[in-house]
Amino acid sequence: MLAAPVLIASAATGENVVQLFDLIADVQRASDVRIGTGALNRLLRAAFETNPPPTIGTRRLKLFYAAQSKGDAEHAIDPPKFILFVNQPKLLSEGYGRYIEGRIRQVEPYPGLPILLTCRPRSQKEG
Repeated sequence: MLAAPVLIASAATGENVVQLFDLIADVQRASDVRIGTGALNRLLRAAFETNPPPTIGTRRLKLFYAAQSKGDAEHAIDPPKFILFVNQPKLLSEGYGRYIEGRIRQVEPYPGLPILLTCRPRSQKEG
């Protein structure tokens, strides 16, 4: 997990104020970056193959597909949100979630932003 950028600034002296606004602009630009669905799914499949999720009881988390959700129009800076469609959402452990976040950050660092992961069960087709 990457730490948020840190910048020491002073309103009294004006030290690093310009750099502060440059840093805010960088974070805002990063919040607009999207990973395409195909690339995201290839990335996550490779991550699952390289390091499979732990077995919990007799069950293991299975990824069916993933997508990045669109940002919220009312916020200027919106953290990247990824939806994982899986067999059982409760099987995503905190540690494995951090692993997935790390793999996403290898492709797109999203500096200064948290990465939000949401698991949803794959919808069952009726009939």
